[in-house]
Amino acid sequence: MHSESLPVASLASRTSVIVLTLDAQVHLKALLPALAALKQAPREVLFIDSASTDLTPAMIEAAGHRLMTIKRSDFGHGKTRNLALDVCADSEYLVYLTQDACPQGDDWLQQLLKPFADPQVALVYGQQLPRREATDTERFAREFNYPDQPERTTQADIARLGIKAVFCSNSFAAYRRTALEAIGGFPTQLPLGEDMAAAARLLGKGYARVYEPAAQAVHSHDYSIREEFKRYFDIGTLIAMDRELSQARLATSGEGLRFVKVEIQAALTRGQPLAILSILMRTAGKFLGYWLGERYRLVPLAWRRRMSMHSLFWNQP
Repeated sequence: MHSESLPVASLASRTSVIVLTLDAQVHLKALLPALAALKQAPREVLFIDSASTDLTPAMIEAAGHRLMTIKRSDFGHGKTRNLALDVCADSEYLVYLTQDACPQGDDWLQQLLKPFADPQVALVYGQQLPRREATDTERFAREFNYPDQPERTTQADIARLGIKAVFCSNSFAAYRRTALEAIGGFPTQLPLGEDMAAAARLLGKGYARVYEPAAQAVHSHDYSIREEFKRYFDIGTLIAMDRELSQARLATSGEGLRFVKVEIQAALTRGQPLAILSILMRTAGKFLGYWLGERYRLVPLAWRRRMSMHSLFWNQP
């Protein structure tokens, strides 16, 4: 791990911003201006598009950014991000965004890169804010998982924090190239969670992960109970498939139970006791989905596809 002595401004010039898109024209109306507003521009912005049929490619090219098109069947959360790692071979830092994450302000890239001044830091992820029209459930999830306090974790913190020590999100995250290459890039045989799986491997190599709330992006989802079930089926599958995450999970953090308790308390504080029923039903859906996901090997393939939010994943060899 080399020492970092150059200012943050120069780090931007050694950075590629990578955005994964699919029929993203609605989101690009906000995302493209957010990229153009940066005080310190990155070396390049690369869009990897999964054969969009709307105006996405035209909007990207009109904005002057680099565009790479892949088949929809070739997309994979880890696979496509590894493709960007290869394509952006001259960049020392890689910032990954999803199409529906809209960074805020004109210095978000600087804030996201600043922690790399510490040579031990391999991964930095920013704060995700709820959408303006977000539901109370949506807002609570963002406030719980993305607080205002920064955090730095290493391998030693897993015993105390469990899987929370490797929590991160590739919707708005930056990586040091040499560190990512040291772990062989992102795992590719996972339905989702390639970000946390990479974080676990990076910590295992002696690197640190940083949460930097000074870098902010609007990004949230209003999931139905059915969608929460599917999402947690995939999360349970992820934990069962990935040895490093499974080991981190064994360190009891009690985060899930704390989430439910705090969410119920928040509903009572808002004077919405009837919301508790919805919270309990949503929690039951998450628990059942996760429980089945951990036991995905016992579930017939056709049912895995139905229960997964990423059904195409199950078409892989």
